[in-house]
Amino acid sequence: MLDTLYGKTFLILTIQLALTWASTFLFILWLRQRYYARAAWVGGSLLESGELDLELDWQAVAPWFWLLLGVDVAVFLLLLFVGQHNLAIGLPLFCLWSLLTGIELALALVSVDENLGGKVLALTAMLTFAAFLVGAYAGIDFSFLGSTLFAGLTLVLLGGLYRLLFSISDGWRRLLALFGCAVFVGYLVFDFNRLTRSPRNDWEKALDLAISLYLDIINLFLHLLDLLHR
Repeated sequence: MLDTLYGKTFLILTIQLALTWASTFLFILWLRQRYYARAAWVGGSLLESGELDLELDWQAVAPWFWLLLGVDVAVFLLLLFVGQHNLAIGLPLFCLWSLLTGIELALALVSVDENLGGKVLALTAMLTFAAFLVGAYAGIDFSFLGSTLFAGLTLVLLGGLYRLLFSISDGWRRLLALFGCAVFVGYLVFDFNRLTRSPRNDWEKALDLAISLYLDIINLFLHLLDLLHR
């Protein structure tokens, strides 16, 4: 299996996604333990279903969040510009980045409703599998989508920046989230198609494709979470 580009890419991607989901789960579990230990910065309430919905004091958490984000960005840039062409550096950096991303996903879930995690994860998995079937087996060269998807990604980034600076209605938030979902499903089709059509079969190319697919999946998860929460 590992003698194919598929095998190499999916091995790296599976390990990184497993690290991310484990990090997310364990961090939420730790936050719940802090809640039961009556930490001042962790609150919560019971939903109608009886599930605990955590609430964080974001004023207390913010300095740690920005520090985490800064380290995450630094690790990602090192991965892209140094580790992507050197597996001995790239794989450990990818693992570290995946763990940090898991903590950020946990904070994103808690800020919305961590109980949505299972539903959003299932939808992400279904859409990813559908995109794989289209990208790998449709028999179409989807490289023509590159410029269109980049334009869509630019709009997603601008929309996210606008949301940071100005308040928007719930309807517009959902519309932006739906558009983001469409963009990253498109990128999944595009990147699975790149995997199918790549003439190379080496670990460096597998790492490059795994990073792209990982970004697609994580961003799809975040936009689905934004779309589904009330």
